[in-house]
Amino acid sequence: MSYWMLAHSDELLIDLDDFMRPAKSGGPWGEVFFRRRLREAMRAGKLAVREVWLVRSSSPHHFQIIVRLKKALPLMERLVWQLHLGSDLYRGRADLMRAAKGIKAPSLLILPEPIPGFYREPDRVCECVKKHVTAENPACAVWRELRGMSPWELFGPSSQEKEGCVALPLGRVPLELILRKEKVNGV
Repeated sequence: MSYWMLAHSDELLIDLDDFMRPAKSGGPWGEVFFRRRLREAMRAGKLAVREVWLVRSSSPHHFQIIVRLKKALPLMERLVWQLHLGSDLYRGRADLMRAAKGIKAPSLLILPEPIPGFYREPDRVCECVKKHVTAENPACAVWRELRGMSPWELFGPSSQEKEGCVALPLGRVPLELILRKEKVNGV
């Protein structure tokens, strides 16, 4: 089962990838970075927080955080706050693009299990146990309703191929250099 939490107007949904990697101070990056940014926003009176929930993601070493606010915020402010608090950049960019395109639920979390003692029920539940990817979950009605596409479908595919450096000049950069792919070590 997958439990879908759509961002309500008084919630920030934050996806912290590689949460446990060490920060400069030695503590887990997710805890140090997220906690410091949230603490400073609260102390400065920029963000009124009611409560914070930390939950495990379906991916190892990844966590998700739900920040419940004391008052509703406009969608774009919430999306910017999510990025500021350390949410995954690729997810954040996809959320912003979905909002710009008017997609129904630009920000959501898909959890592998319900959150014990959570203050509300999930917005949707589906039978899927695999990660939601268009090619692997084409029959999932919830996926089709709320997403219907994977984030890379918003921007184009991301190549995982190794690529060598193409030196870009200062000033006007010829598009041929942007489109050029250099092999690594002649391979």
